[in-house]
Amino acid sequence: MFNLDSCRKVLIVGYGVSGKSAYAFLKKRGVDVFVYDDGDGDIPDRVVDVLCQNFDALIKSPSIPFMSHNCHLVIKEANEAGIPVLSTFDVFRIYNPNSKIIAVTGTNGKSTTTALICHIMHKAGFSVEMGGNIGVPYFDMPEAEWYVLEMSSYELASSQYLDFEIACILNIEPDHLPFHGNLANYAAAKHKALDHAQFRFISYEDKITMARYSSEENVVTISTENEPNSDIYICENAIFNNSTNRIAVNLSVFSNLPGKHNHQNIAFAYAICKHLGLQSRKIINHISSFVPLPHRLNTVRKIGNVVFVNDSKATNPGSAARALATFVGYKIYWLVGGRSKKVDPMVYIKDYMSGIQKIYLFGESMDEFEKVFEGIKKTVRCQTMMTAINMAYKDARLDNVATVVLLSPMCASFDQFESFEHRGNEFVKIVQGLG
Repeated sequence: MFNLDSCRKVLIVGYGVSGKSAYAFLKKRGVDVFVYDDGDGDIPDRVVDVLCQNFDALIKSPSIPFMSHNCHLVIKEANEAGIPVLSTFDVFRIYNPNSKIIAVTGTNGKSTTTALICHIMHKAGFSVEMGGNIGVPYFDMPEAEWYVLEMSSYELASSQYLDFEIACILNIEPDHLPFHGNLANYAAAKHKALDHAQFRFISYEDKITMARYSSEENVVTISTENEPNSDIYICENAIFNNSTNRIAVNLSVFSNLPGKHNHQNIAFAYAICKHLGLQSRKIINHISSFVPLPHRLNTVRKIGNVVFVNDSKATNPGSAARALATFVGYKIYWLVGGRSKKVDPMVYIKDYMSGIQKIYLFGESMDEFEKVFEGIKKTVRCQTMMTAINMAYKDARLDNVATVVLLSPMCASFDQFESFEHRGNEFVKIVQGLG
């Protein structure tokens, strides 16, 4: 394994959350570390004109592109000069070679499943911390015996020192295609987690992953569609274990985690924690005390008959479809917009359209989605999310039945907001200010 402590000079490429954490960590260890970043701002030890030959190693932040179709110029120069390029996870693994890691990945549900597994393990007495793509950089985590890490496709694709006790893939749907180039590359990045794990947990409904791993050893399959051939399956609001065909978990008791998508998250967390030796009764008790993460189908406020729901984390059509499915029976006033993922949403949402009354469009994607929904649902061009909220509320409160103003934007936030958290926080602030 690469020895960073022996390096004379190291360059970090990308000074975002991960880059900052890696920089501070290496500085404390006495490594002579420098930073390259395309953006403006106050950046310590900044290098503008990079000569990669002057460095013994580069550390790439997750979102820095490195593939042949989009390779960042600095990464390309390092490759041509034969300079090692490491991911931030590689650095964590170099300095934590004996840590036990549970890797959680997939297109949707990663953060909730990561947090839920960590919560159950912590309540059960494990020495465990969580981090990664969930927002806690590897080097900001306290020392522990176990780590539950949300692994993004960006990080998996560019990491060399992957080694997991357990890995799971919740689902694979088209996402981040400009970065990876195509769906095959995106899936291959996700599959690296399984390729480097002792035990693997996969979705029976994920055809891409099932085709590759279902016949291999140490693989547990989990179905949300009542498939009794899977090892664990969900039927009529309960989790069944195939080996006994008996109810293992009654999902109706978990009001803190509503919706079919959360039932999948619960099933994966249950299966993994059972594998670790925990009793079903204790797992169920710990799930009941779990506090859901923000910006994921969080009810913000109810005014009269109108419920306001913040699902800002829904940055792709598959995730938005899960939100729409949760509110079957409501009249839905849907807020959509941001930077589009360029994926046809109708493939995912066509079965959940009946409750939608109007769609309020904002941000870069307005023209695109106006055309998508033309002749299907009435759309309203709003430019900004604030206007969308006000117009949706004005329409929703005219109904005399249960209605929901749903922010499930199906897009990245980067056109008008710094992050999905920023977008969600602004939604909460605006809704709390409504008269």
